[in-house]
Amino acid sequence: MEMTASNGKARKKLEFPRPFAVMMILVLIFAILSYIVPSSAYDTTEVTYTMPDGTEKTRAVVDPDTWHVLEEQQRISFMQYITSFIRGMEAVPDIIFTIFICVGCFYIVGETGAITSGVGRLIMKMGNRRFLVIPLLATLFAIMASTVGTYEEMLCFIPILAPILIGAGYDSLIVIGIVMCGGAAGFAGATTNTFTLGVAQGIAGLPIFSGMTFHIIGLVVFIITLDLILIYYAKRLEKDQTRSLMYEMDKVYMENNHVDFSALPEFTGRRKAILGVVVVTMAIVIYGILKKGWYFEELAGIFLVMGFVSALIYGKGLNWFCDQLVAGMKTIVIGAMMVGFARAILVVLNDAQILHTILHAAASVVSKLPAVMAVVGQYIFQCLMNYIIPSGSGQATATMPIMAPLAEMTGLTRQVACECEIIGDGLSNPFTPTSGNIHAGLAMAGIPYVTWVKFWWKFLCIEYLVGLVVVIVADIINIGPF
Repeated sequence: MEMTASNGKARKKLEFPRPFAVMMILVLIFAILSYIVPSSAYDTTEVTYTMPDGTEKTRAVVDPDTWHVLEEQQRISFMQYITSFIRGMEAVPDIIFTIFICVGCFYIVGETGAITSGVGRLIMKMGNRRFLVIPLLATLFAIMASTVGTYEEMLCFIPILAPILIGAGYDSLIVIGIVMCGGAAGFAGATTNTFTLGVAQGIAGLPIFSGMTFHIIGLVVFIITLDLILIYYAKRLEKDQTRSLMYEMDKVYMENNHVDFSALPEFTGRRKAILGVVVVTMAIVIYGILKKGWYFEELAGIFLVMGFVSALIYGKGLNWFCDQLVAGMKTIVIGAMMVGFARAILVVLNDAQILHTILHAAASVVSKLPAVMAVVGQYIFQCLMNYIIPSGSGQATATMPIMAPLAEMTGLTRQVACECEIIGDGLSNPFTPTSGNIHAGLAMAGIPYVTWVKFWWKFLCIEYLVGLVVVIVADIINIGPF
């Protein structure tokens, strides 16, 4: 849209920067901070902890008693800035390539029509209660995230569900709410998520997955909160779909991704079998992560098998499988690259060695709070830290060695400190501008980040308040074992 200046000449309306531009600006800001914020460091030490399957994990974590300012300020040079993006991608190749494989393989499942025919018919059968499909799907994604720790892998469902739900009278915003916010609710209510809860408890010296009853209750609370939010919004759209912030853009999207509910693909035995393969695959993934300690490489391999078996059941050969795999990967190129660009922020923070300065300053503020406010301070601290360190395991590694002993000093249990970490990390995930995952998901749905912020910020505030209540209750009941 153009604006008219006083001299009669048209002038362009200012636009919010594109996702890649947002990352480049944020990295530049942190690079500039390297000339202002003093460089400092904590010494690190090795922590070994035992997972429920008996395997031992070792991580390098900070020693909270060793913080010191460095003699030489580590200023970011122009060369460090322009190379930070490629170094960011080099830092997370396992995540980037797993995203490629997962999205490509679920694209194959999508091309068989199994999900479209299955979910589409479910929506039609539910009639006026079709909105219940939304909380059902969100709950499934939340449970997967809570137990297995899937998040990046969920991106592949966005282009599959978007045309179905938009065609059913909803919008692309609700798709992100189901997939990304569903995953976030699961991370906040982590039960057996080794990537966040397992790491946090291991570093804090707690038995892995202890406090399970409380964590299950927390998961239920976060699922109910999200489901009510999505149902509320879905009912609004049923009354008037034009109220959606994405109404016009979704119409353009549907021109090339139309789903005709009057002519859905037949839900054949082959398509039912393909959905069965997906279910079995997810069960194998859950077993592998919880019992075998699988990580991104194994997950990518399992999903690759899922895609190939689905192609065989659909009656297609190796060439078709490869063609569709490549086509699916093309849809996520921008999103996968965003993960690497987002990691450039952490690369610059580490180069400048100001991450520990920020961490020490925030922890110092929390340590000075009165005992009654300690849990609130820890919670706010972890919520804000996720905007700097969007990785759940990375945030736990950086913060828990400091916040766990600090919790004991301020009258909290270490379990409460872990609760603050997983909730603060989880709820922030689908909102933080430094996370490549949310930018990837939004790109796949065609949603500008600024539009998503306008839509989700008020619902995020509700979730933050619910999270605060959960951690306060955890403090009141003195959740343990210690």
